[in-house]
Amino acid sequence: MSKASRVKGHGFERLVARLLRVTFPAAARGLQYQNPAACDVEGTPFRIECKRLKKVNTADVVRAIEQCEGDAFNWDDTRPCIVISKEDRGKIYVTMKLDALLTTAERLFYSHPDEAKILPFPNKDNK
Repeated sequence: MSKASRVKGHGFERLVARLLRVTFPAAARGLQYQNPAACDVEGTPFRIECKRLKKVNTADVVRAIEQCEGDAFNWDDTRPCIVISKEDRGKIYVTMKLDALLTTAERLFYSHPDEAKILPFPNKDNK
């Protein structure tokens, strides 16, 4: 990996941390050289892997999710793994496995069944 690629990747990690700070005030770029168990962006309920590439394809995202899950396994990190990716001059996308989405939804909406605020599924009657 060239120095320019590393700089581009680190800049993207900083951008993601800054954007996530609105919702997660503790969000900051993870510094793996100080803490090998850190992910790319710390301070959120997710284990985040950031990828900033010239052209993002499905294989890149799958490899990133596998890398994130492998790191999570090695460091006993139970947070759901997500990949945040961006192509040159492209939009930012978030990718996660379905089981990670379902785990997150369960934690958010079903942790206290008596207090759950379930939104009704939209149909003709309640748009």
